[in-house]
Amino acid sequence: MKQAIIIAGINGFLGNRLKEILKEYFTVYGIAKEECFDGDNHVFSSSAIEEITIKPDFLILCHAAVSSGNISQSNDLLYDVNVKLTERIISKFNTSKIVYISTASIFDHGKDTITENTIDNPGNEYAISKLWAEKLVLKSGNGVIIRLSSVYGANMKEYTIIPNYVNQALSKNRIEVWGRGNRKQNYIFIDDICKLVWKVLSLHDRVCNQILLGVSNLEYSNLELATIIAEFTKSKIEFIKEDNSTSLSYNNKKTQQLLSWLPEANLKHEVINYIKWKQKQS
Repeated sequence: MKQAIIIAGINGFLGNRLKEILKEYFTVYGIAKEECFDGDNHVFSSSAIEEITIKPDFLILCHAAVSSGNISQSNDLLYDVNVKLTERIISKFNTSKIVYISTASIFDHGKDTITENTIDNPGNEYAISKLWAEKLVLKSGNGVIIRLSSVYGANMKEYTIIPNYVNQALSKNRIEVWGRGNRKQNYIFIDDICKLVWKVLSLHDRVCNQILLGVSNLEYSNLELATIIAEFTKSKIEFIKEDNSTSLSYNNKKTQQLLSWLPEANLKHEVINYIKWKQKQS
């Protein structure tokens, strides 16, 4: 008999992809805002968690209210979704093993290279709410935390930098890059994260109560990213305004060694695939 998994946030970018990959190996259920049936997958309403009767072996918690870029959520919503909902789910399924999807923005970004052992210093309300939720997960004694950098792939959120650049290129044949495009960021392909989650599910006891880091091995400047997109779409790059944000650098060798996992995706290849996917949507 297959083990049962509940994915909270199953209709989101990561949750939906996890469902597609894991449903072959697990009986998959979901939690979302509204109850529905997605094929064979029963998705429960987040307002009626206490009424769920199944007892899942695993919880994957990737639900989130996100404040990022030009998207701003109220503190009340951040608390209700990121903290209170997490607490309700953990309380209801208190014997399940937990994988909690969090954010690398919790780390102190003033450090030269961020690792799993970098101190916490959340710089905004979103990161603070995710840190509170992490503490609830770790307090349960059954949880593993995965902090992610910027996740990309088909159906990614439109307010992030890759869709922003691609949309400009496809609609205007130009890409506006702030400053000189020197700021470096880390991008992790969604299927690499799904493989990481699979590893954590398989080796949960080994990494229980630990904070892991889901990032790729390379950082790319905004100009390097824009150049990939501009060359494929035959667009021009224009430099505007100033960009005083800090470049980010990561090293997650601890996570890679603990789980025998390596990010494999090539950013240029996957960004071009994303552009082709976007073109088909129009």
